[in-house]
Amino acid sequence: MKLDPDVCYRAVLARDIRFDGVFFVGVASTGIYCRTVCTARMPRRENCSFYPSAAAAEQAGFRPCLLCRPELAPGNARVDAVGRWAAAALSRIEDGSLAERSLVELAEEMGISQRHLRRVVQAEFGVSPVELAQTQRLLLAKQLLTDTDLPIIEVAMASGFSSCDASTPCSNRGIV
Repeated sequence: MKLDPDVCYRAVLARDIRFDGVFFVGVASTGIYCRTVCTARMPRRENCSFYPSAAAAEQAGFRPCLLCRPELAPGNARVDAVGRWAAAALSRIEDGSLAERSLVELAEEMGISQRHLRRVVQAEFGVSPVELAQTQRLLLAKQLLTDTDLPIIEVAMASGFSSCDASTPCSNRGIV
């Protein structure tokens, strides 16, 4: 993400909450990095550098502010981890990840266990990852049926119901 230093500094001056957790400001004169909403004394523009994440600020040699606690910025706290994992899983499932791979492979790609992936998706969306993928396939099939003139067999194949073939119509299998 490319950060415009002038826009970032104006957000820091305004202590704009909309940018809280979006970027972090490193203050060269103190060696500290802060959130945009930090109530500490306003740094001079020439002492500020801007980073897209707390990790990037720390890698640049800054330490976290003890006043605003940048590690607790929205989306960065431990309590936000479930939401981040669930959003990442939803994004991958919407992109067809479970149509091509198993749940185990998806979990490994995300760096978590299959059990934890199931627990996170269930907590956030109230359904299992497989049910979420099934819903995505059904929604795609519905859209294709209403918006295109494709035959049902092609709609089934395009939306991930590959077990349907010409010899066994999908309508006989309870899919449509």
